[in-house]
Amino acid sequence: MPRSSSRCPPGSICRILLLPMVAGLLAAAGCAGQQAGAFWYTLGVVKPPKKAVSYELPRKPVLILVDDDRDLAQPRQICDLLVDALAQELREQDLVDRVTTNEELAKVRQSEPNFDKRGAREVGRLVKADIVIWLNISRYSLPDELEWSGTPAYFGASVKIVNAQAERRDDVRLWPTTTEGKIVEVKVSPHDIRQCKTVKEAQQVMAESLAAEVARLFYEYQEES
Repeated sequence: MPRSSSRCPPGSICRILLLPMVAGLLAAAGCAGQQAGAFWYTLGVVKPPKKAVSYELPRKPVLILVDDDRDLAQPRQICDLLVDALAQELREQDLVDRVTTNEELAKVRQSEPNFDKRGAREVGRLVKADIVIWLNISRYSLPDELEWSGTPAYFGASVKIVNAQAERRDDVRLWPTTTEGKIVEVKVSPHDIRQCKTVKEAQQVMAESLAAEVARLFYEYQEES
């Protein structure tokens, strides 16, 4: 007759009995606060808290406008990559119905005189957008030698939400109220940078990483423990 195993199979009653026993041991040992919370997160008993929405985007046509006033990001193609990546993130999270494409914006830029001197609200109106997600590059750092990179890449931008259809100046800024906007920055590991064969490929990874973090401002998500 085969020996019965002393081990409990996954999902068995042993796990159910174990949790109250461990809880008692923790209480007896004086475990509380962050240590106890971290323990339950590890066991998967308690889920990490959800991150609240920073700003709820109106369900209206959106323009994503990326500026680089200080010429931090070179080559500048990363600005277009960021537009595309953020538009994709917003669609995947079902936050928008219509986003102006880079191609649509390029046509308006060619046909409108002094386009680069126009403000975000004016550009939004030109492309028939109601809401402008306006990003201004605040940080950019990419190692020169991708294959041998031992340092991470950094990419950041200030984020502002603008009402392109506002008639009064005081109604133009929707969020945030601070002048500098909401700063969002990401770090891409040296390992991920070394996997990239070209600068454009590395910039694509950076743009997707920053886009994911910017999009998180607009929807509720589960924080990592």
